[in-house]
Amino acid sequence: MSTPSGPFAPPKMSVLSAFASPIVETYLENCETLNSRLRDLFLAWEADVSRERSSVPTAVVKVNVYESDFQLFSRPDPDIAALSQFCMGCLSVAVRNMNGYSNTEMANMSFFAHSWYHLTRKGGYTAQHNHPMASWSGVYCVDPGDHVPEVQNNGALRFLESRLNAGMYVDNGNAHWNQPFTFGDLAFNLKAGQLLLFPSYLMHEVAPYHGERERITVAFNAWMRERGASEDTPYVRKRT
Repeated sequence: MSTPSGPFAPPKMSVLSAFASPIVETYLENCETLNSRLRDLFLAWEADVSRERSSVPTAVVKVNVYESDFQLFSRPDPDIAALSQFCMGCLSVAVRNMNGYSNTEMANMSFFAHSWYHLTRKGGYTAQHNHPMASWSGVYCVDPGDHVPEVQNNGALRFLESRLNAGMYVDNGNAHWNQPFTFGDLAFNLKAGQLLLFPSYLMHEVAPYHGERERITVAFNAWMRERGASEDTPYVRKRT
């Protein structure tokens, strides 16, 4: 069957963005001084063997990666407080916009989060994983480490294609779909001050890093409940 020849008046069509996943990208302006202090702070905390961890590292495979405990945003340090305010503030805006919440609904909402930092050194990587006990996750880049021109996606944060059969058959009909319909993995070569927010169900990984300087990121998982409800109370959908 060939393509139609001659004049053809197509009927009215609508395209539904089915099963789309949002990834929110933003930047902290004038972040250089804060990031420098955070870098020094994180390296000092890692070296302090007298510090007691409040949690054990996750079971996700990590090579040449130091993972802190999960209470970072709760630490009484002004630089941590500034970063927490930026990250959670951006998340609050994303949650409001994505759900269409009113001022009243947002005022009646409590945010909970686990937060930590990673120090990735030469040869380091983090295997694919997601965060099943949260609705939103975020990654903030303190220091992307060294740029290695000969290595593609050096230390990139890579989101894996979530539609299992998306690439089962590729030809001219689907090979060049525009966003948001294109398929395949999506890699971000992070920059200092960059914040990515994404649904916690998305599988992601950190590609092998080949720089000499530490690659430093802060990550968090967040979940929300109406004020007064326990963070472990099952959510009951009320809006339509």
